[in-house]
Amino acid sequence: MENKVKVRIIGREYTLGTDNTADYTAALAGELDAKMNAMLSESGSLSGIDVAILCALDAMDECRRAQANADNIRLQLGEYVASADRARANAEGYKKEVSSLKKRIEELEGRLNSKSGFRDEP
Repeated sequence: MENKVKVRIIGREYTLGTDNTADYTAALAGELDAKMNAMLSESGSLSGIDVAILCALDAMDECRRAQANADNIRLQLGEYVASADRARANAEGYKKEVSSLKKRIEELEGRLNSKSGFRDEP
């Protein structure tokens, strides 16, 4: 459902159609307005369009960096999952080996007890 949200950015009012909530959209517009006003006040020679272009470039940079970070996290997560799978497989192998060794010990103890005439009493 599309929401209509009125916002004010560097003195101009805009009515935006968005699927986001009005509060979220207003908060974004507030951040943009603050950033653009700060840039305008720091540099007396920049126009509103200049500031908008610089803000757009900054937003694109942040987006690309965030995407690169997300890609890196996905790669690391894949490596962790593969490592966990290998560890799980190793653990299963070790469990089977321990079980086999326990059986072998029982067999050898049984043979030893039968040859010596001793019996373990539980």
